[in-house]
Amino acid sequence: MSLETLFKRLPIPRRMNMEGVGVDLSEVSLRFVKLAPKKEGFELRDFGEYPIPEGTISLGQIQKPDVLKGVLERLKKEHNINFVHSSLPESLAYLADMDIPAVKNSELYESVELQMEEYVPMNVADSVFDYDVIGTNKNKPGTLTVITSVVPANVVTSYINVFTSAGITLLSLETDSSALSRAVIPKGSLETSMLLDLGRIKTGVYVVSHGTVFFVSDIDIGEKDIVASLIKELSISSAEAKEMMIKLHANEEPSEEAYNAISSVFDDLREEVNKHFIYWHSYRDKNGAKREPIERIILCGSGSSLFGLQESLMTELRIPIGIANVWGNVFSFEKDIPKISFQDSLLYSTAIGLSLYSKKF
Repeated sequence: MSLETLFKRLPIPRRMNMEGVGVDLSEVSLRFVKLAPKKEGFELRDFGEYPIPEGTISLGQIQKPDVLKGVLERLKKEHNINFVHSSLPESLAYLADMDIPAVKNSELYESVELQMEEYVPMNVADSVFDYDVIGTNKNKPGTLTVITSVVPANVVTSYINVFTSAGITLLSLETDSSALSRAVIPKGSLETSMLLDLGRIKTGVYVVSHGTVFFVSDIDIGEKDIVASLIKELSISSAEAKEMMIKLHANEEPSEEAYNAISSVFDDLREEVNKHFIYWHSYRDKNGAKREPIERIILCGSGSSLFGLQESLMTELRIPIGIANVWGNVFSFEKDIPKISFQDSLLYSTAIGLSLYSKKF
């Protein structure tokens, strides 16, 4: 969800036909992708990564705006970037599905706003929200079901201010899950998929159905835990463990001892993923309706190509599991080969989704 309603309420410059660069911000790095339209699809014009000093962003909130401003100024200067679509950490957003009276499109915003306090534990006056209309609720004639994403307005304003101070115009803010789903879910797909975004710190768990994010959670297991397990179980240094991780990312089979070390982390991850999988399928809405079953799991993020991960998950979750194709909605491999390796491209999935943001302000 793009939080585009924010730009109706705050004084952000509106200009037409601007191509925004996708900027994925996290606590440890800034990754960006610039796509340019062409006759069929897009082409990759530029990409890159900048480290973000520890403590600059914590739990999604900007703690050191001057430090982040410096990173953004480097981005602007070194890559001539002026307009961006940026990510907003998932931890800051509250996702809710709600039923509202069926009204005209022009009245949807106000109708959602009136109903929000019944569903969301935030003060509406101090929040920014966006919504997707799912459709008519068959069990309740005269009502629409919408998925609403709500973020504290002061946090959003802090992101706008730091981009503005760096001389960069922020065209949109979007939660990680929405940007990621735009990159890895085939355009027009109606299927229900679970996205597992295995990163350095944690694993994001998102369920997407009919192109809309319905469920967001996270698991406190990431690549950091695999590195820690290798160090402990093999009695090796941090540098040696990181070298081993490079080989695991390249799908190189490890020694039996190393595989046992990473398997223990995979086992914990699989158990947590299974809990989310069961929760999704056991959930009933207030009308008693079931959710559509998850048809497949898509592995995203830096850890998605680790040796043995797919096989480990499949021992418990007996549905198709595959690694994301982050370029599926950008171009065809029959006509284009990106100037980035497959493994590295997985790091840029959220930035790619942000760069594919279709609405221009």
